[in-house]
Amino acid sequence: MREADPRTRRLALVLGLLFLLILGVGGGVAWLLAARGLRSPLRVLLITRAPGGASGLDSAACRAIGALVQDHLESFGQVAVTNVTEVPGNLEVLRSQPRALLVLLEPSRQGEALSLSYRYAWGDHLTKGAPPIWIRCQGEALKPAEAFEAFLDGFPKRIRRSETSALIPRQAACFWDLVRASAWRLQNEHLEEAMGLVERSAEVEPTCASTWILLGNLRYRRMLNSPAAFRQEQAETEALIQRGLGLAPYHPRGVFLLSLLKADGGNQAEALTLLMQARRRQPHNPTLLTGIAYAARGAGLLPLSRRAMDLRDQLAFANLQPQAVDITCLYTGEVQRFEASLQEQPGHLRSTSGVLPFYRGYLALVRGDQALAQREFKAAAALANGYPNILRLSQIYDLILEGQKDEAWKKLREYDQERIGMREPDGEFTLRLAEAYALIGDRASAMDMAGRAFARGFGCTAWYERSPMLEPLRGLPKWKALMQHLRERQNLMEDRFPIGLLEDN
Repeated sequence: MREADPRTRRLALVLGLLFLLILGVGGGVAWLLAARGLRSPLRVLLITRAPGGASGLDSAACRAIGALVQDHLESFGQVAVTNVTEVPGNLEVLRSQPRALLVLLEPSRQGEALSLSYRYAWGDHLTKGAPPIWIRCQGEALKPAEAFEAFLDGFPKRIRRSETSALIPRQAACFWDLVRASAWRLQNEHLEEAMGLVERSAEVEPTCASTWILLGNLRYRRMLNSPAAFRQEQAETEALIQRGLGLAPYHPRGVFLLSLLKADGGNQAEALTLLMQARRRQPHNPTLLTGIAYAARGAGLLPLSRRAMDLRDQLAFANLQPQAVDITCLYTGEVQRFEASLQEQPGHLRSTSGVLPFYRGYLALVRGDQALAQREFKAAAALANGYPNILRLSQIYDLILEGQKDEAWKKLREYDQERIGMREPDGEFTLRLAEAYALIGDRASAMDMAGRAFARGFGCTAWYERSPMLEPLRGLPKWKALMQHLRERQNLMEDRFPIGLLEDN
């Protein structure tokens, strides 16, 4: 046989190497695309509507179980969860998302056993204008901890779970006490009873992280109801949540609550550091981004706050369920977006606490619509389970707009005196008191209260400058000194927490 020409052999070798190179590059691209697909988050729309039939659960208990399901999916599945109470009428936003999952939770109680049944549908399988074609997963009646383990084992996306029992009590009686206490969290008349139930569960099962985090949550609610207790209870409440986080590190709900405590106590720097660390472990969690937006707003870091909100809304289905009252947008002048975040959400804390009607009234006041403002403040003041501080301030604003400024000043002074001498929570709320004094015409008290808002950590220079209610103070020498201090502190915070920190995750 005739031997191949050397030039032919060289050409064949070059062509072979070129083919292998192309194959390798193609495989590398495919691997990168696959890896990117793995990193893209699963977005879950979790529906925990009021159960029907003989489920043995009321709507509040169903929502409490839904919150525990959300905690599991977020902690172990790195899932971005949006929790709603009804199947949305328009599901188009899910159809455009290849990694979107609609989950309709159908829990039921049988004695001490729990059945975690549910239905699900993938977003890209939905048909326009047609109801979802559900795939049903029937859960067995099991001990609650086992029911959650079975739920995770059968979930449509693989959940890499470890130590799931740390989130659910092993004893059924403790689990149902936890559910009842969580259901009572928004009812002021049952708050002390709810704390008693959780304290008892913590004694029986001290290794359950959810118990400690819920106990801290209930204590935080009581602190907001009674601001005079904030100073002495803050450290104790933080310790409760920290104990839960020791059992379930980077638990998103626990980290969020701890960050709120720190931010409301005036320490936005600690809150932001905590949230940034957790976000490196939970990069797809909307709740952590809501916490970053809140703490950054209080520090005056409006670009950082806005960026956190944008990233959050890319993960959550924000057009179906606003994740927070986006006061940042009021401070930046994006009034329509702020207004959109004030829509009612049945069963949600923002609807039951009075926050939504209060801020609708506040927005109307900023716009100069006093009649609408007064109607909203009256609505906020009438809520049975609202935060007492929101109720009292709503009553004061209502009296001001009614023209009863002497009575409003008297009530505001009484409230002010209750807060003197303590470490006031929430400097942003303290500024609302300054605005009320300014509306009444008491510039000296308004100036003093604005200084206290700064001392309690609220450093959003832009709103001190833009609030129409504070206009009477802006010619005062003390005001100019306050603004200088605000800008100096905000500059330090901007250097420590640049917006690029969010892009590193």
